[in-house]
Amino acid sequence: MVKLDEASNEKYFPRGGGSEKPKKADSDVPAGKQGLKRKSAAPEQNEAKKVKEETSWIPKVEENCFIEGLTGLGVVAEVFDDGVLLHTAGTHTVKVHASEVSKKFTELFNEEKIEMKDAFQLGQMVPFRVISKKNDKGKAKASCNPARLNKHLSPNMLAAGLVIHTSVVSLEEKGAILDVGLDQITGFIEKAQFPAGGLKEGIPLIVRILSSTSRVVKVTSFVEQDNLNMASCEKLQLNHLMPGTILECEPTGDAVTAGVIVGIGNGLKGILPRRNLPPRLRENPEKLGKAIRAVVMFCQQNSKILVLNAHPDIVAVSRIEKRTTFEGISIGDKVTCTVIDTIPTKSIVYFTLPPIDGKKSLVTAISSRGLLENPDAVASKYEIGAEKLCRVTGYRYADRTITVSTRKDILNQKITTYKDAKCGDILDARVHHIAKSGVYFMVCNFVKAFAPMSLLSDKPLTSQKIKSLFRMGTEVKCRVWQICEQRKNLIVTCREQILGLKGGATANSVEELEVGNTVPCVIRKVFPTGVVLLATYNNISGVLRRESAPANPKINDFVIANVEKVEENGRVVFVLKDQKPSLQAAQNPGIGEKKLVQKPKSADGGVAIGKIYTGSLACKKGEKANVTFTGEAKKEVFASVDDHLLSDLLDAPIGLTKRILMEKKEEDVKIVPMGKLAAINRACVKRSIPKLLKSMKPVKKIEELTIGRVVVGVVSQIHTNIGVFVEIVGGSGLVGKVFERKSAKNVSELFEIGQVFVGKVESVDVAKKSFLIDPCTEMENGERMLEQYALPLLESIVEEVKWLAEHSNYPPPGTKVDAKITKELEDLTLVEFEHNGKKIAGVVPKKPESGEKTPKKKKKSSTTKLIIVDINHATNEVILAPPTSENPRIMAIRRDYLCAVSSEGLIYLPTRLHPNHLPSVDSKLKIHTVIDVSHQKSVSDGVSVAVRGGGDVDDVARTTMIKKEFIGTVKKEVEPEGGAQGKKSIKNFGIYNGIVLGAAAQAGAKRTALFVDIRLPGDNIGRLHISEFPPNLLDAENPLQEFLQRNVNKTVVVRIIGFLKAKKGSKIAELTMIPSKIQAGKIRGSQLSYKSNYSVGDLIKCFGAATLTDKQEIKVEVNPLWIGTISREHLSKDLLKKAPGDGGIVDFALEKGEMRQAKVISVDRKSMHVSLSLDTSEQENSEFKLGATVTGRVFFVSKTYIRLKLASGQQAVLTPTAITEKYEQVEELMEQQLPMGKLVDVVCAKVQEKPKRYFVVLEPRYTGQCSNDKRKLLLDSASLKEGAQFDGIVENASKGSLFVEIGPGIQARVPVNEENQEILEIGTGSVVRVTIAKVTKSETLLKLDDILIRKWTVKPDRKRNASKSEDVPSKVALLEEEKASDAAVEEPEDPGFDWSNKGFRNEDLAAVGKLTSVQDDEEEDDSDDEDEEEEDSDEEEVEEAGAEESEDVEDEEDVEDEEADDEEEEEESDDEKVELLEKSEEEHSRMVRSDPNSAINWIQYMSLFVEKSDLAAARKTAEEGLKAIDQTESEELIKLWTAYLNMEVAYGESATVQEVFKRACQNVNSYTIHKTLAKIYQNAQKHQEATRILEEMVKKFRANKLEVWTLLAEHLMTQKDQKAARDLLPRALKSAPKAAQHIQLISKFAQLEFKHGDAERGRTLLEGLVTAHPKKMDLWLVYADAALKYLGVEHARKILERACNLDLTTHKMRPLYKKWLEMESKHGDAASVQLVKMRAEKFLQSVADNVMEQEDEDN
Repeated sequence: MVKLDEASNEKYFPRGGGSEKPKKADSDVPAGKQGLKRKSAAPEQNEAKKVKEETSWIPKVEENCFIEGLTGLGVVAEVFDDGVLLHTAGTHTVKVHASEVSKKFTELFNEEKIEMKDAFQLGQMVPFRVISKKNDKGKAKASCNPARLNKHLSPNMLAAGLVIHTSVVSLEEKGAILDVGLDQITGFIEKAQFPAGGLKEGIPLIVRILSSTSRVVKVTSFVEQDNLNMASCEKLQLNHLMPGTILECEPTGDAVTAGVIVGIGNGLKGILPRRNLPPRLRENPEKLGKAIRAVVMFCQQNSKILVLNAHPDIVAVSRIEKRTTFEGISIGDKVTCTVIDTIPTKSIVYFTLPPIDGKKSLVTAISSRGLLENPDAVASKYEIGAEKLCRVTGYRYADRTITVSTRKDILNQKITTYKDAKCGDILDARVHHIAKSGVYFMVCNFVKAFAPMSLLSDKPLTSQKIKSLFRMGTEVKCRVWQICEQRKNLIVTCREQILGLKGGATANSVEELEVGNTVPCVIRKVFPTGVVLLATYNNISGVLRRESAPANPKINDFVIANVEKVEENGRVVFVLKDQKPSLQAAQNPGIGEKKLVQKPKSADGGVAIGKIYTGSLACKKGEKANVTFTGEAKKEVFASVDDHLLSDLLDAPIGLTKRILMEKKEEDVKIVPMGKLAAINRACVKRSIPKLLKSMKPVKKIEELTIGRVVVGVVSQIHTNIGVFVEIVGGSGLVGKVFERKSAKNVSELFEIGQVFVGKVESVDVAKKSFLIDPCTEMENGERMLEQYALPLLESIVEEVKWLAEHSNYPPPGTKVDAKITKELEDLTLVEFEHNGKKIAGVVPKKPESGEKTPKKKKKSSTTKLIIVDINHATNEVILAPPTSENPRIMAIRRDYLCAVSSEGLIYLPTRLHPNHLPSVDSKLKIHTVIDVSHQKSVSDGVSVAVRGGGDVDDVARTTMIKKEFIGTVKKEVEPEGGAQGKKSIKNFGIYNGIVLGAAAQAGAKRTALFVDIRLPGDNIGRLHISEFPPNLLDAENPLQEFLQRNVNKTVVVRIIGFLKAKKGSKIAELTMIPSKIQAGKIRGSQLSYKSNYSVGDLIKCFGAATLTDKQEIKVEVNPLWIGTISREHLSKDLLKKAPGDGGIVDFALEKGEMRQAKVISVDRKSMHVSLSLDTSEQENSEFKLGATVTGRVFFVSKTYIRLKLASGQQAVLTPTAITEKYEQVEELMEQQLPMGKLVDVVCAKVQEKPKRYFVVLEPRYTGQCSNDKRKLLLDSASLKEGAQFDGIVENASKGSLFVEIGPGIQARVPVNEENQEILEIGTGSVVRVTIAKVTKSETLLKLDDILIRKWTVKPDRKRNASKSEDVPSKVALLEEEKASDAAVEEPEDPGFDWSNKGFRNEDLAAVGKLTSVQDDEEEDDSDDEDEEEEDSDEEEVEEAGAEESEDVEDEEDVEDEEADDEEEEEESDDEKVELLEKSEEEHSRMVRSDPNSAINWIQYMSLFVEKSDLAAARKTAEEGLKAIDQTESEELIKLWTAYLNMEVAYGESATVQEVFKRACQNVNSYTIHKTLAKIYQNAQKHQEATRILEEMVKKFRANKLEVWTLLAEHLMTQKDQKAARDLLPRALKSAPKAAQHIQLISKFAQLEFKHGDAERGRTLLEGLVTAHPKKMDLWLVYADAALKYLGVEHARKILERACNLDLTTHKMRPLYKKWLEMESKHGDAASVQLVKMRAEKFLQSVADNVMEQEDEDN
């Protein structure tokens, strides 16, 4: 244990003063040196304190002090799944396990009802007791269980102000009951004393005692608001203190080097160490001249340990935010710190942070040996006052200190936060913590990471194995798997296979994935159909098709996959690495270009698009070649070089080139940027590209492409059924498709990947970012082609051939050598020669024998002069030839060039006369062929390039043949009779042979067409729909793919069944291949055409269109005329799979062309649309079978129930008790797992007869075993017995009753009387415990026992949005249009009928209450008097509506078609309205039975009888509806009561009206009914009755509803009784006591005066308001609006000018200037608008000047 003299440099100090006689020392040190000299205390003082024990407390805790029993106060630093780490004073750390929190917490934790993160937050202060010493890992184990922590306390020690630790046992109505750890004593905290975040059962809570009795301790969570009371301080004893207690410390005036000596009460003294003082006092502790508050950080029973801390952020115990914010400094930030202290012996440096606003920072910094640069030279390198650049590496919460590092490697590291990492990176990690769920790491020194169990190893690991492999502090390799925003850390993997993966793409999002990327994947789910769900980096999920899946896949197995396609909705389809996407594309021609073609992004990161750079070229083993060069702004750029971008040779030795580059990098290489793929820059190093680009302007973006422009690129992709794609060089990332002529060869046969391409832009679509390139470019002039393309390309090839030879230790071609003949063969002579000391073998081709005399053979080993002709690096064969004096003779033939030998040396001749030319084998070319050359040009000593001219082959003549390859041979058209040339005609219903071209390139405008293009005679084009395929193909899974695979480029027999008009006047033939139609003779066209008579119940074939509708329904095609949709609940079982995690259902869409058998469930003949179901089973699906599991789709969600559409056709109800037995989580589950549109499996549980309702239960709830008998699933109300206790969920509360659901469809009632009125405040969704009090036939009565979870109704606050720029506002902030207007005063909605006629048919309203008349101008003017915010929101709605309308218009033709369709729809809709009115009584009866809770169904039923003048039947229907509608459906009830009142006012008598009115007030909201009836009377011109009702409203509701005064006043004014209306204002002001209500009333009455009375009176009233309340902007705005409307623009201008002259804040002035500017824009001129802008600018400038002056004064 540390002694006091070691901590304070004080040998000893007594409690209440000292004695001159020193205490006897234990050592031989003289007594005079044992302590500082002090003045003696007065004799009477010493006498008074003799009875007290002289003692001292230890102010510092060292490692050996962490023994069992030590109590302390820690700050939560890390929260794990099984515990928390606490930082304590003095840089110590303790760990609290989940089992040591509290008894209640442990129970809930074991039941998985609470987690550690629910109970602990970073920065939270937690008292603890050490239960085991520190281990080797430097952490002591501690407990915060109140039973352990407070076990030494007795009731008489629980003084006011003492801080103790507790745990929440239960939540009550008025507060919470707490466990204080003492027998027979309970803690209680009132709701007013709850922390801001609220309380939850089981969570720990640090509290301060307010008062205590023998059994109850009253506490508060606001610990820092008071100290230990004075009475307790006067009796303070050693064992009375608890960690967290706040003391008032009085400085004694005696300072020591370690801090300040303070008195804490009862003569006891302690030390406040310098490090525990506020930062502003640490340098000069002697400045502490008055009492200071300090919190106890450590204390121990029967010990002398006392550690105090007076830092204000630590003293604020309950304010977590004080300890989690470090003045905006985050881990990973760089800060400049100043050295304020050092401890050289321990290599510790203390820093201070830069001051904030001239004040010293409350946060300090510390760095220790492991984080310091030059830790052994602290004294010399870290002088006091020196500034150092540091990187923040962590926080010390308990000391309000940040840890920093000055090490250069840490300062320069790239990953400083979890967001900086890239998924796929391999990092070094240090084990930080081991939990059951996984291992926690630290990567890059201070970045947190976590590896779950499934990602730790390829093999399952036991807990023992994990502890041995991942010991605390050990370092391991890991790969970043996910960037976790929720945990704010990295998810990493240590799986051996993933770590061992070389290469592959990295991606943080789906958008970064490209087709063909290789990624590691983990199997997450295997579906019964064989489809496998894979997960890769950053939780990117995708599917692996059944045919691509590995054998016996298992969950968590590792596979390497390639990205096959990324769909627009973000869905990824994978294929295993050994399966190539391009091969699949060839097998599946239906896969579109968009999904297969890789399109790079433009280069960035210091790369200028179009610029040619010079740099170095290198390569590493197993990787692609790469280049390094200096980019823009002198930034070093690294780029990858794909193999096809490395060489100009068609048969390039890529392996040899890479081996050469691995040995030595090549400098001064010309580098051309290419597009960026997978976030990596790419480059091209072909030698020919820079030469071709010399005379061309680079293309930077697609907008620069114009038709006819010549571009240079490289062939990057070839898809047989799609085409050839060229990437434009320069880095723009543009990829164009090669234009293909029908008369020419297939372009995929004319090009190779990597081939240099020069083409002319044929067409451009900027919107789709696509373009076509014509390969037949610059081919008209043969001479120019040779000069411009053939020879420059050949020169680049020669240069590369020479480079390969020199770096392979061969002599370059053209070199003359002395060779020895080693062997003579029939056609070759084998020779040997030396080069650089190495013997090399070669061959000399022999000249074929002729009729001439053969010369004598040279002797073996004789020497001869030979020329190196060519080197075959694949076979290491060197070809040589003797010099000749004759004409040039060909000695070597390659794809890219020919080698000839002449008297002048070696001549290279081109075989590729154009970059786009792919040379074919020429049978005329043979070795020793004599040729003529022209255009000869020397390129090096003894080597030249030339073209062939004359002789058997002339290269100029060959250029015309090349052009034909791209253009093709156009056949002459056969002249028809009459001499005119034209196409061969085809006739309707004719039978022809056609050639299958492939899938249709474009779909129709209104639907996704599934057609195949077929070329008919005369080059006519026809289209064959998938529904017209031969029947044997329709049985295939995907008939479209099967048909194309069998018949592309083959001849088929088709019959024309009609013609379709296409654009530009052309026609397209509609075809069929159905044998019965082809063989039919002359029959009607309707029999050959597409089927169009479908009926409900028909089984038909439909074909997937691979798209979804706006309602997320699957779109299919039946034939070209009819389309269909399949709702998600009507999918077949193979397309519905249970999703992992939430229990919902994942549905898979149909592939394009996939055929399915479907049943027709509805037909819309007008739009030619059918609704289908893929469940074609013969059994009756419409039955609601109890116990059956069905699929349902959520289509309505409310707080009290969910409605689903079942696959069987019914609408079912899912209540909260049918979701889960964990009632506390029902609301969260409804929000997260049952949103709108969600598919879910439910069990048919119950049918309620009156009214008819179907109830369902979630499958886990139905089949699962309920652990709580009080929450078991109740389906039969007959099983309820009096006295049984259940848990239920509150549905709603109404006058006299609280309705509780205890089972699906089982609703019971808690009666409410005067004694228990407070239970009506229980909100919907609250969980309560009830007992069955009484069971009758009609209802069940309950007794409320307890409120388990209480929900409160939160009213939204009306707040104005503050300006974005408060201090120095900009002109834009003041003058720009407000996007989000201030909160408007909402107009109360009229109950029942929507007076805007939304949701009701005009016929219904006319029949019931004749309320559909158009409102007059005065009613329309009502909207003008609303607040400015409502006007803004209306304008925004109009703008949005206009935007939606504008989006619907596509082109002029479509508009005309739509207008014609609209007219037809209007005519048909009128017919439909008549049909609706003429519905039979039986049909209406069926409607109310199908949905008894729908008021509109009952209203329509009533209207039927009103039309028949059968008022009695209409009343009876209304009464039945009121009984049938559930009492919880208050809105529906109000609608029906409103219709009932309408009907009685229109057709009944006053007595019946009053009777209905009285009953309505008793059953629903009385105020709403009063207001409704008044409105009905007004519309019926019954003004006396309306006045009576409104006056009654004033008497009954004036205390709560200010609106009643203005409603009555407005009614009187409309009746020209202005005097009576004005007399209401004084009465209203007396009735409303609050000033704010006065303002509102006067403002409303003033507006009524403007509208219906005297404008001058209104002006007087508003003038008085703005004079008395000039800072209320809404008054000025109302005043200006009224003046503008009723007095003119001049009056409004003066009002706004007065308001803008006020000295107000920017936030308040902004709406004034905005209103003024809008007014002048509409009603003023340009000069007045300019004046307002100048005034606004002047105001802004003055505000900015004031801010600058204030800053200057502060500095």
